[in-house]
Amino acid sequence: MSGTLQIIVSGLIDGSVYALIALGMTLVYSISRVINLAQGGFVVLAALTAVSLQQHTGLAPLAVAAIVVVLFAGVLAVVDRVVVMPGSRRTTPERMLLVTVGLLQAIGGLLLLVWGNLPYTMRPFVPADATVVGGVRISPQYYWIAGALAVSVLGLWLLLHRSPLGTVMRATANNPTAAALAGVNTDRVRLIAFSLSGAMAALAGTTIIPVTFLQFSTVTPYAVAGFIAAVAGGLGSSRGAVVGGFVLGLLQAVFGRYISSEIAEVVAIGTLLLVLLFRPSGMFGKSSEVRR
Repeated sequence: MSGTLQIIVSGLIDGSVYALIALGMTLVYSISRVINLAQGGFVVLAALTAVSLQQHTGLAPLAVAAIVVVLFAGVLAVVDRVVVMPGSRRTTPERMLLVTVGLLQAIGGLLLLVWGNLPYTMRPFVPADATVVGGVRISPQYYWIAGALAVSVLGLWLLLHRSPLGTVMRATANNPTAAALAGVNTDRVRLIAFSLSGAMAALAGTTIIPVTFLQFSTVTPYAVAGFIAAVAGGLGSSRGAVVGGFVLGLLQAVFGRYISSEIAEVVAIGTLLLVLLFRPSGMFGKSSEVRR
């Protein structure tokens, strides 16, 4: 029984990271209609940046994480202005998907060039031993991972539904042309969305790396996992991104433990295909949100 609970906990922790990636993807998609597959790459880039920053400055891991979150909010804003926005004005959203795939591969190449092919990890935020509850080993870092997702979800909900800026963002997401005609600076709204997605990517990377090892080759698995979670949950739905992340994390944990990690990846993709076959808009997406 304790072994099963351990698998569930591990799956939920991985699912929290996938949910953060999917949440950033769905926010960007809602505003710009661009599926940013490079989001998974920025997770790993943020994590390894935190490792190097902590090693060279000696700062506490929690302080390093805060710095990296702010840094990558700016990095994604620059990426939008330099790469994504010019590209999306010249081509279709479907072709922009290929641009973000290229950006993902470029991030992988940068990681290989700067950090080499060795895996990296970092000290946990709190130097404490894992606790055992009901036979389940729980690392203190797990609480930071779950907390990062909870803060992101709550903060995004408050921003979108309890602030004037959120009203503007939702209007832009629903109809960017009408919002622009009403005087909304849609480029600025887009910039905010990308910045928030960068902060979420950094949160995912800096909170997960103390309990795992990351390297250049892990950019694609995270990108694919985030994409599956976002699409299965319903692009444009924050709730769907979170549920999709948890479902994917649990599926991978169960099949990876009892069968193999390769089969777990196949099951994840198969689940996405089944969801899209019977509900093309995803679990929580609306048919009207699907772009034709």
